[in-house]
Amino acid sequence: MSNLHVSCYEIPMFLILAITIFCSCADEDILVQDVFMQEINQNIEEVIDTPAEGPVEPIDSDTIAEADACSTNGGLAGDTGLKTWCWEAVTIPEYSGSKGTSFSDGELHIDSECFEKQVSKAGNQLKFSLNPTYPAVENWCSRDFNMRAEIRTKPWDIRHSKGTEEWFGWSYTFGSDYVIDKNNQWLFFQVHPGVTGESPHTELMISKDGQFNGHDAGEIYVVNAANGKEYQPTGITPKAGGTLDIVVHAVWGDASNGLLQVWINGQKLYDRQVATIYAAYPWGGNAKWGIYKWPWANESSVQKSLEQGVTHLETYMGPLRMITRKPGDTQYGEDSYSLVATN
Repeated sequence: MSNLHVSCYEIPMFLILAITIFCSCADEDILVQDVFMQEINQNIEEVIDTPAEGPVEPIDSDTIAEADACSTNGGLAGDTGLKTWCWEAVTIPEYSGSKGTSFSDGELHIDSECFEKQVSKAGNQLKFSLNPTYPAVENWCSRDFNMRAEIRTKPWDIRHSKGTEEWFGWSYTFGSDYVIDKNNQWLFFQVHPGVTGESPHTELMISKDGQFNGHDAGEIYVVNAANGKEYQPTGITPKAGGTLDIVVHAVWGDASNGLLQVWINGQKLYDRQVATIYAAYPWGGNAKWGIYKWPWANESSVQKSLEQGVTHLETYMGPLRMITRKPGDTQYGEDSYSLVATN
């Protein structure tokens, strides 16, 4: 705000009283009025000329959005700059017998397999609910069990060019009845190149028992499949009711210019200049959040979960902040952690 703006609350009260007296005076009081007006003008000039504390610098749109607690100004996957979504301001549409539907003015898309309404709103959060056997799979779905409840950026198969930089920030809460599934792993974040049959090149995964030597089931792993199927343990095992504050920063590139950084609850857990795209598919893809429990695609995995008492899975996602920048864009390469972090 400019330091030349004067609010009525900044003018001393005695000046307002003086103006009132001036307006009610008779002609013979002109001399007294002049004295009052000189003092009024002097005080107003002092208020106007008083500089703001510290230098007054231009404020860019990213900083304005950061200052606002949460203001939805989303965008498409290819749009550059800061994009935010506050779920209380977003409407989840009725479904129409398909895998998913677009929402937030067509900027995001819901992916569901196989019950459509596995993504809903819960106040200022998105709720992801997954039960493999209920309700029964409808005939539009090619799967036999419910296994996916995600949202993703749109349009699909975006194919960000090499050097594209992205920041993602959100909170993720595990339901109050969350139970670690010792037999089946799952993802709550991924970036996918859009190639059918190919794994996501970037993932945040909840591990299963025996998947990694010396690590128990339920631990979060950073997965960089573009770097030779790399699995990096974080030492964090979420508990029922727990909330994670997550920031992911990626530059989509090869080993010479790619970058991947991951923070959880303010702790940097992965920070490497490394390949973040597949050599055969040299582009960055679409980001996805929610629950992707692919082992539930088959009956034996579902049965193993049920035998442990894992009958369903519920998680919640807070407001989403995302930045996309291309080489040459303003602020490209600048530290933008604070612009997307949840606190």
